[in-house]
Amino acid sequence: MVTRRGTLGIMGAAGIAATPLGRLAAAPGAWRPLFNGRNFDGWTFFQDGIGNTDRDNVAAVEGGILHILGPRYRGPAAAPMGYLATAEAYGEYHLSLEYKWGERRFAPRELWKRDSGILYHVPAGREFLWPDCVEYQIMERSTGDAIPVNHRAIPGVSMGGLPAWPRNFPGQPYAPQIDAGGNLRQMIRAEGSFDTLDGWNTVELIASGDSAAHIVNGRIVNTLYGLQARDAAGAYAPITRGRILLQIECAEIRFRNIRIRSL
Repeated sequence: MVTRRGTLGIMGAAGIAATPLGRLAAAPGAWRPLFNGRNFDGWTFFQDGIGNTDRDNVAAVEGGILHILGPRYRGPAAAPMGYLATAEAYGEYHLSLEYKWGERRFAPRELWKRDSGILYHVPAGREFLWPDCVEYQIMERSTGDAIPVNHRAIPGVSMGGLPAWPRNFPGQPYAPQIDAGGNLRQMIRAEGSFDTLDGWNTVELIASGDSAAHIVNGRIVNTLYGLQARDAAGAYAPITRGRILLQIECAEIRFRNIRIRSL
């Protein structure tokens, strides 16, 4: 959780004036569950090549925990990828959840690092495997990386491993994009690796206006500014809200304490 004192300390390290703090100075709303721990009310399911029905028990609820690709899974060894998505769109929020890796890995990634992610600012519409989004990467030793897909962002200026937050220095360029076969992507690396591979990790996302902060086990590791979405004609416009997705990516993972509050 980012406190006012922590925010001011990061701003001071980056040489940014402490006022005004804008919306982040106001008292945030109360935490409320985003996942109720009993069923999938408020969420939708998608799996590539299968659709919106969980045919193979990919996702299970066990004692309030969301378990992906656990022992109840009855599908093929090459588990198709997909996601669980909120039915609603969200903006101006602080998201928090905990995750823990399982041992099960599936083709074609049996030897890869375990991988999942939080996709945010996802528009409503047709469901497909790599939707337009900003990805908050959850991956062994890479948790907190940002991958905008047909979105783009200006990386926060880093001062000795401290990404500027909540305001960036003016005049910074957008990160370069690569063509990933039908979509444009940026790769914005996290500052440091603070995840554990064996226990529970807490990850947080602050989405404030067209900015975002990625927090891993209490440390801001990545900040993004000037978030924009690309339309069908290739033009960009600011984006401040969208659905929130949890990825299914060939690795067993548990999620718990999925909660959100307004800024």
